[in-house]
Amino acid sequence: MTGAHPTRISVLVPVVERHDSLLELHHSVLPEVQKLGSFEFLYLISAGFESAFQQALELHEKDPSHVRVLRFARRLGAADALAAGFDRARGEIAITLPAYFDADPAGLGSLCAALETGADLAFAVRTGPSDGFLKRLQTALFSRFSSWATGTYFQDVGSATRALRREIIPDLPLYGEFHHFLPVLVHGAGFRSLEVPVARDPRAQAPRLYQLRVYLYRVLDLLSMFFLSHFTRRPLRLFGAAGTVFGAIGALILLVTGVQRLLGTPLADRPILILGTLLLGLGVQAFTIGFLGELLLFFHLRDVRDYRVAETYEAEVPPLPDPASDAA
Repeated sequence: MTGAHPTRISVLVPVVERHDSLLELHHSVLPEVQKLGSFEFLYLISAGFESAFQQALELHEKDPSHVRVLRFARRLGAADALAAGFDRARGEIAITLPAYFDADPAGLGSLCAALETGADLAFAVRTGPSDGFLKRLQTALFSRFSSWATGTYFQDVGSATRALRREIIPDLPLYGEFHHFLPVLVHGAGFRSLEVPVARDPRAQAPRLYQLRVYLYRVLDLLSMFFLSHFTRRPLRLFGAAGTVFGAIGALILLVTGVQRLLGTPLADRPILILGTLLLGLGVQAFTIGFLGELLLFFHLRDVRDYRVAETYEAEVPPLPDPASDAA
């Protein structure tokens, strides 16, 4: 790769969890990537995956001009690995692939073609034979709850086979486990996400059930996306509404118990009095958190523009005359 032939495609493969044979995966993807122009592969190897590192190193030694390997010093998540890969990618288009067989590599051309039609990110909606009812159910539920949490609708938001313009990457808040919501992040940043049907690779063997902690983490990620999508700029709406509800219920309980005490009903041995006090205190605290969040946004983020101008149509304004030339 020389300066006369700049890299067009950067294929990023993060190895941070389960993986298939990188040698088989590479040779199945390579013919399709070669059709797209000049390319490079970046294998992003997290610490602890020695066999995957040896396979990636073997690919690099066979084709050092097209295969690069980044080995991290500690365990990383996919979002952090991808962020490091994006920083080092040379291509105009970045393609992200999982380290296992998932979508058919023949669909990579369709993903890149979608970018040529105006999309900023195109991701594969896996079609065809799947891994059974449980896998379909998990995918459908995750996409449905993601749509509810973010106000968008994508059929297969968790697909890890994507193509995106490298120029939009600096505007994406990619950290934690948010790589699962990359189409949502792109949409929220004001860019266009496009779904492209791609057949499922017949060699794909995804687990039908994951560990319980994986589902718990997904729920927490969805809650994070719900908050960031709706209340990042308006924290008082969330905490203020919750504080108002809790505070009103607590105040009502205390009012009723106070009236009952005036009418002669003793307050001893009445747990509802403690409940009312706790709810009132919780309401005040929640409202205070929302109010402090609004103050922080006002003083620290008021100069940050939370929008992106896609196109501008306006008449040209003639330049003002130069006073020096008029005086001359």
